[in-house]
Amino acid sequence: MRLLIIFVALASLTSCGWGGEQRVTRSFAKMEQVAQTMRPESSLTNGPLEIGEAEFQAVYREGDRVYFKVGENGPSVDPYGYVWSPEHVPVDDSNPAVASTFEHVQGPWYHWSDSY
Repeated sequence: MRLLIIFVALASLTSCGWGGEQRVTRSFAKMEQVAQTMRPESSLTNGPLEIGEAEFQAVYREGDRVYFKVGENGPSVDPYGYVWSPEHVPVDDSNPAVASTFEHVQGPWYHWSDSY
């Protein structure tokens, strides 16, 4: 019975993205190496891209931020992932076309999502 409870607990953690989150946080050092080599307005979109233990659909720089796109909530709709922003805290923004939100993870790393 104890084994069943442990299995159910692990299955629920993994299905909620906990395992994926851990792979990404363990990959922050490798991701930062990639971010530091990105030129202004450049991108890597020959996905899927494996960096460290994590996989991304795209990596691209916009200004002083580098976005690591994990997925979308539909074809080309509401992308989400992680942002490396070492210069300043990204601010949630909203304009008529898109609303971006950021949640601090650690150091210069943030969860990011866009809503169209």
